[in-house]
Amino acid sequence: MAGRDLVPRQVPPPDLLAARFGIRPAPMPAESADAGDGSEAGPLVRRLLDLLDTLAPADAALARGCLPRCDSTFGAGLALFLAATAGGCSGWIGADAAAELSGLDGGLLIDGCERALAPRFQTVEGRVWRLSRVPLLDGDDGLLCAVGIEDGPSDRVTLVLQARPQRLGPVQLMATLGGRRLDVTLRLATGLPSSALADLHETFSAALADCRIDGTLTVGPLADAWLGLDRPLSSDIAL
Repeated sequence: MAGRDLVPRQVPPPDLLAARFGIRPAPMPAESADAGDGSEAGPLVRRLLDLLDTLAPADAALARGCLPRCDSTFGAGLALFLAATAGGCSGWIGADAAAELSGLDGGLLIDGCERALAPRFQTVEGRVWRLSRVPLLDGDDGLLCAVGIEDGPSDRVTLVLQARPQRLGPVQLMATLGGRRLDVTLRLATGLPSSALADLHETFSAALADCRIDGTLTVGPLADAWLGLDRPLSSDIAL
């Protein structure tokens, strides 16, 4: 509206915003052995969204809206976030919002988020995995997503997800799809009630029937280290 255009947006000075949200120069990969492994993705993204909320609340709301959350919309939220971040952190929050944030620190925070969200590759027991760290709206450490890279031509795909939802605790899921078969293993730090377990199996079977594929669902406890893809969740928790 015309009246709105005549009123300049009141933005706190960059030094006050930096002091409030702890902006500091993000280390370049050569300065930190952990740079690029995504371990700081969650804190960096939360800091970016808090700053963006101060500068442009509407843009911040849109960015938060595409973050995956641990509820019935998780799959759709994850797909939306991965699609939105295909153009990097700037592509996710939009060019205008990125320009406003870059004006505060020369783009250091956005650059740090770019590195934290970037996929990396790791070899475990002779197999290469593509790892991505995805922030969750309702999780402390975000989601670790690992896709197994097969040697040579293959229609087999293995996906591992690991997260710590606040209500469930550590959760790990491994799904292997090959041809017309999908096998899923779900491991939880806490057990499920028998009614919830039965409903889970029923829902899984119905989904397979709808897709006209075969497969099994296995639900069990966590134990040991999970494929060595990430630091253990605790001394006695792993896949």
